[in-house]
Amino acid sequence: MKFGAILLGVLSSVASLCAGAAGFILSSPLDYQVFQRSDQSSGVLIISGQLSEPASKPTKIQVKFGPLQRAQSDGGVSTLGVVQKGESQFSFPSRHLAGGWHRLNVQAVVGATIVGQVVVEHVGIGEIFVIAGQSNSANHGEEKQKVNSQKVSTFDGKSWRIADDPQPGASGRGGSFIPPFANELVRKFKVPVGIVSTGVGATSVREWLPEGERFPNPPTIMNKVVSHPRGGWMSKGEVYRKLISRGQSLGRNGFRAVLWHQGESDANQKDGSRTLSGQLYQEYLGKLIKATRKDLSWECPWFVAQASYHTPEDPGSEDIRAAQRALWKSGLALEGPDTDELTGENRDHDGNGVHFSGKGLRAHGRAWANKVGPWLSQELQKKKAVVFVLAGQSNMQGQGVVSMDHEKHYNAGKGNLVWSMEHSQSKNKMKHLRDDQGNWIGPRNVRIRYKQKDQIRSGPLTVGYTGYGGSSHIGPELQFGHVVGEYFKDREVHLIKTAWGGKSLFKDFRPPSSKGETGKYYTKMVDEIRAGLADFGPGAYELGGFVWMQGWNDMVSQEATAEYSKNLVNFVADLRKEFSLRNLPFVVGELGNGGEAKPNSGMAKFREAQNEGVKKIEKTWFVSTKEFARPPELSPNIGHGHHWYGNAESYFLIGDALGREMIRALNR
Repeated sequence: MKFGAILLGVLSSVASLCAGAAGFILSSPLDYQVFQRSDQSSGVLIISGQLSEPASKPTKIQVKFGPLQRAQSDGGVSTLGVVQKGESQFSFPSRHLAGGWHRLNVQAVVGATIVGQVVVEHVGIGEIFVIAGQSNSANHGEEKQKVNSQKVSTFDGKSWRIADDPQPGASGRGGSFIPPFANELVRKFKVPVGIVSTGVGATSVREWLPEGERFPNPPTIMNKVVSHPRGGWMSKGEVYRKLISRGQSLGRNGFRAVLWHQGESDANQKDGSRTLSGQLYQEYLGKLIKATRKDLSWECPWFVAQASYHTPEDPGSEDIRAAQRALWKSGLALEGPDTDELTGENRDHDGNGVHFSGKGLRAHGRAWANKVGPWLSQELQKKKAVVFVLAGQSNMQGQGVVSMDHEKHYNAGKGNLVWSMEHSQSKNKMKHLRDDQGNWIGPRNVRIRYKQKDQIRSGPLTVGYTGYGGSSHIGPELQFGHVVGEYFKDREVHLIKTAWGGKSLFKDFRPPSSKGETGKYYTKMVDEIRAGLADFGPGAYELGGFVWMQGWNDMVSQEATAEYSKNLVNFVADLRKEFSLRNLPFVVGELGNGGEAKPNSGMAKFREAQNEGVKKIEKTWFVSTKEFARPPELSPNIGHGHHWYGNAESYFLIGDALGREMIRALNR
């Protein structure tokens, strides 16, 4: 199943193969690879690769973590997923504790037989930084620097290695500030640090712009720009493409921040016509930052240093420095160090050069650590958003009518949300749904994401997040969001809703552990959840719980009903494994349509199967909903019993009950 980016490259380790059996190549993780942690204590790494030939039988991909010191006890073996018959590629996430180096043993297993094995000796979960800019961000310092902890590695786009200078991927063959900077972070945070260097010496910010971006005057060195057909100049985009390529290889939210050190090739050029004004510098660097966030599809933080120094006779440009500060003040960038202050013996050529001496590189690294370290500490202490997943079929999609009141088609509006707020048994509980002007309102701290067909809708919670679009219907999400939003009123709450009508657990949502063909909508559901979680930065959320509201298409089949309990057990187990959360709370809503069921009816048997399945699963709770059924004569869709007759009060009460049970689950 896809998750994030599949990192390319060939692992130096070789698969040890059982006799007569096919093996595999592992493309991720690579030796010495660091993955960005998602919270203070853990992160998700990607296990991806390809079998040497399509699987002739279902092939389990298993992983075992262990410390480098063999005398210590290893972790247990866990199964990440299954490569189905006829398939060869695989990519599975695995959550693990931050730190490292960890020793990773990946196995391909058919039945009880190991058919392939790869050992990766060094895998870390910690902090990753992308370094960009010109020569003082790259390898042009006077003295090569070394890491002193062996917990700092660097990536060149294909492989990882210990990050002694020179840094791969950046220009120059000398020293950089990167080892001293990373050494400080390892000392402070006790996790591995990964570096991705992209700096190019003597480049102007103009050369870093995306291809085709136009500007009036060229930089001093012109091999990365061309004349524009309508006058002026434009970037070739080659430096930008490299930056984006490196960022994309890490995956969405795959690094902590970009560290930008540049400005010298825009400030005070010998040919004054090549100097860039501070106003344009601010504009162009702002464009670059925004473009990277768009092309990487997440709001990656940028630190911008004060950098404009050339020589003791030309110690800097206040115009460029003011532009760099303006980006901090605008909120577009974070405050980096002021390296123009590092003069005298901190510079090469006995203090007369533009680059740093060995002493200056170490001071430069400490200066970056002094800016990044406190910010990172604050980021790790931030209150995370709480995310809840709401999944199922059409009754989770939402069939509660909001305001439609056609005499014939909607029973003159009886049972719609507007009518229910005035006439239903629950009218006093619903007052918070509208303001004094009659506008629909939601809790201020709750947002929702829902993919309707091919369109992703997201925003503050309100009516209308259903399969119909617009604001015509509601589902359980509306009141569920109010309940959990009130409970977590000092935190952001996000709902990821993923539902399709007319789908069964027996076939469409069939979990992998139930054998047979994994359901198409199980896979789509997981993909949509992952896409929703990818909207958050590293460590910015915690998955609070999962709500499952489904069953009609299983209830109408005796075979599906007979298997429902087992499939529900497997469904919960597989999802917990999928997201590496063995204690993730699950709340299962009863198929309560029509109220009390006749003894021995298909509905009664199905409800028993639901309840039986829940009883077999730890940290999973069953919510009765049959008491929320309302008669068709007091509902807008009198012929739609499978959709609670479109009664908005029913959907309101279901959401309320599911939300309150979720809160109880979180406190048990």
